[in-house]
Amino acid sequence: MLEKRFYAVPPQAFTADGTTDGVVTIAANACILFKVKQKIYLSASGLPDLYLEIKEIDNEENIQVGPIPGTLNVPGANTGITARTDISAYTVALGAAIFADEQKRPAIDNIEIIRATYQEEPTAAVRSIMVDDCGNTVNAENPLPVSLEGTIQIGNVSIVEGGNTMTVNPDGSINVNLENSSTAPGLSIYYNEISSVASGATTAIYTFTAPSPGFRMFKIDVSGENIALYTLKKNGVTIFSKRTFYGVLNTTFAFEDFDNGLVLNTGDVLVVNVLHMKPYPANFEATLMGISL
Repeated sequence: MLEKRFYAVPPQAFTADGTTDGVVTIAANACILFKVKQKIYLSASGLPDLYLEIKEIDNEENIQVGPIPGTLNVPGANTGITARTDISAYTVALGAAIFADEQKRPAIDNIEIIRATYQEEPTAAVRSIMVDDCGNTVNAENPLPVSLEGTIQIGNVSIVEGGNTMTVNPDGSINVNLENSSTAPGLSIYYNEISSVASGATTAIYTFTAPSPGFRMFKIDVSGENIALYTLKKNGVTIFSKRTFYGVLNTTFAFEDFDNGLVLNTGDVLVVNVLHMKPYPANFEATLMGISL
């Protein structure tokens, strides 16, 4: 890090031809590479190098250059901060470039420093605000660039909206309450029971056809008087089966853990079947629960 000197700047190619008003245009960020009152060189194929001074930096691309004070042997010639040099001969076609040697920083009077940091009315205060490399105030229209690599660990954070607080659970999930709006359907429940189901015969307890625009099945409860094999078929293909046993004659096809339900497209057919092998007939029931999409 240089404290009292400017770093040397390697050649930066022109991206537009030089102008009669001394404007140099480059692709790199001029506000980072160069400073006002820095001595620079302009070069181009077949032309002599021009030794000039930076008078102003308009933005990240444009630099205005002019004569160095004391270098013009012309009485009354302007070489101050408003002076500009015609550099229109230095063109992109000739490979024009701007560069600078390492050099001592120009001296600035302490009073000038105070004047430069004072912001006029209506602010009327010594300025202490964040600016970018070109001196533009950092604000909503000119936000501070931020780059993050790795992780940041912070304490507990609560997000509150309308009096409700979002909480992160130990497993990484969040507390969510699903509420039905005035335009969204609530929970739909479908129930059916069949009597005197014969032994050895696969029998449909309930046949469900998904309505438009589709349906999300949460779970299906089944029960019966005999131990049995329950199967669930979607469009004729068995997708689940459950068995009951002595003492436990109820079971459930649960889909809520699979992204909150089994999605059925319009017209999909879901059939709940039962098969038992007891020598006497029995009654069986099925309850389907879900919501329309």
